Amino acid sequence: MRTAVRALERYYTCLLAQAKLKPIAEDYVDRWMDAVERGDYPPDYAELFEAAGAARVPVLSPVPIDAYLRQCFKTGRIPDETRIVQAIAHAYAEGDLMKVGATCRCPARRPLFQRPKRDGFTGE
Repeated sequence: MRTAVRALERYYTCLLAQAKLKPIAEDYVDRWMDAVERGDYPPDYAELFEAAGAARVPVLSPVPIDAYLRQCFKTGRIPDETRIVQAIAHAYAEGDLMKVGATCRCPARRPLFQRPKRDGFTGE
């Protein structure tokens, strides 16, 4: 029985990570929007990793989230919570897709939730 439970935990690791990361990503995007409205710089993405670590979500690679948030800042867009969650939960698969057939092997490569799209800010 214990072996079966461990197998399920490994199988559903990404789903658990997504569920834990959802409120973290939403809070980060809300703080991003507040900072931009005040004319400040967006919050440091290292805060995402600290919050993920506190929630016991492993951060496999900062590269996908770094690239995404830098692009959002340069183009004046508001980051999408779903993409933040996917970049953290599936960072290894996202960064290692050069290997043919490489995936994170979780049952849900799609997000568990969909939030309505927000209008981007103009950056002015």
